[in-house]
Amino acid sequence: MHGKKDANYKNFRVELDIAGAVMSGIGFHVANEQNYQFLYFRPGYGGTEEAIQYIPIYNGTLSWVFYGAYQNTADIKRLEWFHVVIEVLGDNLKVFTNNNKKPDMSIKLMKTEVQNGSILLRTLFGTSYFANIVIKELPESITEWEISEQLPITTAYGAGQMKKINKWIKINEQGDDYVNLSRYYDYPNGVIYAKHNIHSETEQANFLNFDFVGKMKILLNGEEVFNYAKYKLERLSPGTNRIRLNLKKGDNELVVISEGDSFLFGNGFKSMGRLQHQNWGFIATLEKMK
Repeated sequence: MHGKKDANYKNFRVELDIAGAVMSGIGFHVANEQNYQFLYFRPGYGGTEEAIQYIPIYNGTLSWVFYGAYQNTADIKRLEWFHVVIEVLGDNLKVFTNNNKKPDMSIKLMKTEVQNGSILLRTLFGTSYFANIVIKELPESITEWEISEQLPITTAYGAGQMKKINKWIKINEQGDDYVNLSRYYDYPNGVIYAKHNIHSETEQANFLNFDFVGKMKILLNGEEVFNYAKYKLERLSPGTNRIRLNLKKGDNELVVISEGDSFLFGNGFKSMGRLQHQNWGFIATLEKMK
């Protein structure tokens, strides 16, 4: 077993080459050498549903009998090199072998006490070789926000109007990276403010990757850093837009001002007897600058 103990990854991509005799594995979200998430390959079972397997390790136990649902096929062979890409985003795990475009495994991780940690390499019951290891930290989705009450769309909003908002609702839909604002309002038809606190140990710059429906303004510590005053309605992807956030040491207030797609149909699209937004919200990830 070998790992870089001082590393601390939550969302990441690992790319490497493996050649193994029996079981070759990668541990991640490592709390210690007895507790971690474990993905392993069984090249002797290549071509069968037991080729790739996942289990959580609790107190050092290899409890494979419990997790039969977390396995899948892969074209791998004993002591022959194969290429592996592993992506962990939130509680999603995807595994690609031999440069496949579609994942050989795509599952929801089991919940453990540790959501981030180091990465280790482990071999069981025989020799394993690991080579060409590249680890890349992936941007973290922002799902924790405080959102305002709906405001009428007839006003041009900025930092000044935010002081008049008295009611905020906390939201954090873990497992759903999209901030779909329609879920929080019985009659979605306005403009809202959404705020999120970013705590920084030092003065530093991060990237904010994001996408949105309709109109959007973004404020950082009261200053406008993005403004799209036209209207936008396309499939959302977090990598569509990227801006630099110059964070100060301590707490930083990130604010999104969002208006949905009612512009397409005047006051909104008629839905079951009333006019309202159909698509309203955004997606955002925070990425450290290298």
